[in-house]
This record gives sequence, structure tokens and C-alpha cells, in this order.
Amino acid sequence: MARKVKNAKTAGAAKTAPAHDKILEAARELFASRGFRDTTVRMIAQKAKVNGAAVNYYFTSKEGLYEAIFDNAFRDFARPLLADLVSTVEDDETWLAAIGKWFDFMLSLFLLDTPARALFRRLVAQERSAPTEYCRRIYDDVFMPVVDVFRKLMRMALPDAPEPEFHAVFVTYLGMCTCFMHRDPPWDGIVVSDAVPRETWIAMLRDEILAAISARYHFRVNQCVAH
Repeated sequence: MARKVKNAKTAGAAKTAPAHDKILEAARELFASRGFRDTTVRMIAQKAKVNGAAVNYYFTSKEGLYEAIFDNAFRDFARPLLADLVSTVEDDETWLAAIGKWFDFMLSLFLLDTPARALFRRLVAQERSAPTEYCRRIYDDVFMPVVDVFRKLMRMALPDAPEPEFHAVFVTYLGMCTCFMHRDPPWDGIVVSDAVPRETWIAMLRDEILAAISARYHFRVNQCVAH
């Protein structure tokens, strides 16, 4: 009897796991195209081909599902970047290399059109253009950890700069990648080149940004170690 119960539970888990993933996938697509407010649990359930109660079973609510999508995106895209990038900096060469990796990550996130990245870009664009009540939580837990890596890297070149002066520099270069967040047609015709492969375009943009930074700034002190 014990074996039958165990096997039944295993079979049940095998059946329910795909439902969890189907809900996530359907919700990502709907939230990205319609936004949080105009997407209903019923729409998500219909697209995922599951019972509406399954959304609440796995995610408690539409709100919980929305947060889970950003949590998963952070885990898949951002966490590898945050793990040790700042700690790799020892001198000017490694400082510039770390900044290059950061821009590679950000530019790839917003310019590579793999299904997962394209959906995440559109989700972020929706949240920026029509912030939800969960914007602060997403901002604090998903966006800011990534942005803070770049902030720390730039502070290594400007350790003594007053905050307004530093912030002007920081925002200028940050904007060089976040401008690609909103690039649905026809705006993509301005910010994306179809004359070269997308990976080549990303490398060209990264090199231009690094050239601009290295022409004016150099590694001076690792603020993270100093403090």
C-alpha cells in the first residue's frame, strides 16, 4: 500500500509540474502584451489550458504570479552577473573588463530577441510605462541589484565626486543601454541595425560605450573593498 501511495504522489507531481510551467509561460506573454492590469486570471488559465483555480493553487493570486515572473527572470538573467563581477576588479584593465561584461549583459538583455529575453524586455517596458502597485518591490528586488553593480563600478573611478556630479555621469552611461528597453516597431528602426548580426551590433555598441568611458575615466580605488 505504501508503494502505491508513493507512486500516486509521484504521478500527481508529474502531472502538476507542467501546469505550473504553462501558467508561467502564458502569464509572461499576456503581461508583456497587455500589461498587468488588463490581464485577468481567466485569460491566463485559458491560454495555459488549465483550470482557473490552478493559478491560485500555484501562485496564490495574479499578483503572486506577476512577482514570480520577475523573480524567475532575476534568477535566470541577473544573478550570474551579480555573483562576483565587482570582486574581479583589481586595476584599470580589470575594471574596464568588468564594465564591458556589465554592458554585454544589459545590451544582450534588451537587444537579443530570444523568446525569454524578448518577453522580459517587454515586461520591463510595460512596468516602466504603466507602473503597478508592485513596481517598488520589483524595482528594489530585481532592477536595483543589477543597477547597483554598475554604480559600484563607476564609483571606483569617481570615489570623491559629489553625489550630484557622480549621478550625472552614472545616469548618462546607464541610459546608453536602457534606451533599448522600448524598441517595438517603428522605434526599432532607430536603435537597431539590420545591416549586421545582432550579436555584432551589441559588440559594436558595447565598444563605443567603453571607448567613451575609458576616454574620461580610469580606475582609482575599489570603493567596495575600501568600505
